[in-house]
Amino acid sequence: MLSFRKISLLLILIFSGLFVYAQFDTEEVDSVENKILYNKQYTYGVTLHNLGLGINFRTGGRQSIFKTRMIEFEFVSMRSYRQVKLVNPYFVNSRRYVYGKYNDAFFLRAGVIWKKLLNRKPYWGGVEVRMLYGGGFSLGLGKPYYLYVIEDISGNGTQFVLKEERFNPEKHSSTIIYGRAPFTTGLGEITLHPGVYLKAGLNFEYGSKNTSIKSLEIGGVVDVLPTGLSIMADRTDQIVFPGLYLNINFGKRYNKY
Repeated sequence: MLSFRKISLLLILIFSGLFVYAQFDTEEVDSVENKILYNKQYTYGVTLHNLGLGINFRTGGRQSIFKTRMIEFEFVSMRSYRQVKLVNPYFVNSRRYVYGKYNDAFFLRAGVIWKKLLNRKPYWGGVEVRMLYGGGFSLGLGKPYYLYVIEDISGNGTQFVLKEERFNPEKHSSTIIYGRAPFTTGLGEITLHPGVYLKAGLNFEYGSKNTSIKSLEIGGVVDVLPTGLSIMADRTDQIVFPGLYLNINFGKRYNKY
C-alpha cells in the first residue's frame, strides 16, 4: 500500500513532467524587449514548507502596470514539529511510525493573492521581484492516524496477530506497536475544520520570456482554525498553524480578447 510520502512524491513527479511539457509546448519567439503587457496569466507548482509539502495553482490578471490579482488554490500536508519516527526493535520487519500521533493533517486553501511589482527585469533578462500578500478560506482535514498493534492471542508470547487501531496513549505503549497502518485506513473518518489563512512573501521571476513564467517564491503563511485541529494525542486542539514556505512555479501569460 502506498504511503502518503510516496503518493506526494508521485504527484511532484507528475507535476514536474507537466512543467517540462508546458515549457516545450508553448515555446515561441518572445523576450523581455517585447513591451506588450499581457493581461491574463496562470501558474502551477510545488509548495515546500517547514512542516510539509503540497501543490498549488493560481489564475488571474493584471489590474495595472504594477499590480496583479490572482485566485489561488493550494493543497498541503501539515505535520507537528514534535513528530519523531520510531521502529519497534523487538520485531523483525516492523514498520516506521510516529509515536503519539493522532491525526494526519492537511490544508485546502482557496483565496485571493495580490502581487505588486518591485523591480522590473532589465532588457537582457534577469530577475523580476514582486511583493505578494493575500489570504482566504482554509479547510483543515484531519484523517485519523492508525497503527498496527501487536496482540498476544496465545497468552504466553508464542502467537501474535496484528490489529489496526487508532493511537490511544492510555493503551498503546511503544513495545506493542508494530508500525503504521496503511494510509487508506481511516479515510472514511476524516473531520473538517474550516478557518482562514493569511500569506505574504516575495516572488522572484527569472528567464528571458514574458509569456513563459518561471519563478521562486518565499514567504510566510498562517492558518487559523477556530474549532482547532489536533495532530498529536498529548496536546489540545491547535488553532493557529504558522509556517514558512518555498514555491517553485511555472506558468504562462497571454491576452484574451
